Amino acid sequence: MYKKTQSKKVFHNLDGRFIPNVVMKPYVTMRVGGPAKGLYIPKRIRDLKESVLLCKRDKISLQPLGNGSNIIVPDKGTRKIFVKLTSPFFKKVAVCGNNITCGAGLSLNKFCNIAEKNGLGGAEFLVGIPGTIGGAIIQNAGAQQSEISDILKDIRCIDRSGNLIILMPQEAGFKYRLSSIKGLIIVSATFGLKRCKRATAQKKINRCIKERLLNQDYTAPSAGCVFKNPKTKKISAGRLIDRCGLKGARIGDAVVSCKHANFIINKGKATAKDILNLIQFIKKKVEMEEGVVLEQELEVISW
Repeated sequence: MYKKTQSKKVFHNLDGRFIPNVVMKPYVTMRVGGPAKGLYIPKRIRDLKESVLLCKRDKISLQPLGNGSNIIVPDKGTRKIFVKLTSPFFKKVAVCGNNITCGAGLSLNKFCNIAEKNGLGGAEFLVGIPGTIGGAIIQNAGAQQSEISDILKDIRCIDRSGNLIILMPQEAGFKYRLSSIKGLIIVSATFGLKRCKRATAQKKINRCIKERLLNQDYTAPSAGCVFKNPKTKKISAGRLIDRCGLKGARIGDAVVSCKHANFIINKGKATAKDILNLIQFIKKKVEMEEGVVLEQELEVISW
């Protein structure tokens, strides 16, 4: 456990909410994980900048946290302080012509709804992904052969020296489910969309939602897809796992979904160790039977 007084001293002059020695289970969609050194929710950019500088001074690692939908926090916890941009300032939206500028804390679903209401299309593939703008950019989230980087115009970030910088998409090192932005904290981004009829956008959104409900497992906590689809074969990771007969495979309360084999669900009291052990079991089985080394999409937070 961490001493609350030590953590509080770092943030006592900043606006926002600081929770010391916070158990991360409620903040991670898989509902696992031990305590972090703290969780900070800044009110504005100036508070975020100050927190970055204070953590740099005191050699404390500051970890951005979106919706917690693509991470695993170990059972023993982490010495990091998470920063979560959920205050209203970081959810602001401005629509100008075909462009939408929004804060990193805005949910992807709200972003898609705002685009549709303003007669803008091209972002519908993001609907139903349980993340925020910031987290989605870092992971280059996508679906249906589209990625968030396809519609990005620029990204505003705070670097580790507390400076506000602007990145163009070509500077962000985007690859499949990957970027090079992990040393920065995204605060907002601008997207370039296309004019379309609201009815057309709404139809696409409804189709995306229907496909997700039909094919993905929402019966228990999960972190979405665990593995990236392999580049070398025209077959999904889920299909490879299914072909190995791993649907329903279980370690503790961590279970491979019977509906979508690339989902691991928490059936009640799964631990991070259960999930990580099941991941390793799946990887070994698929490599042995299919000759494919699956690459993990989930990020495991370091100590």
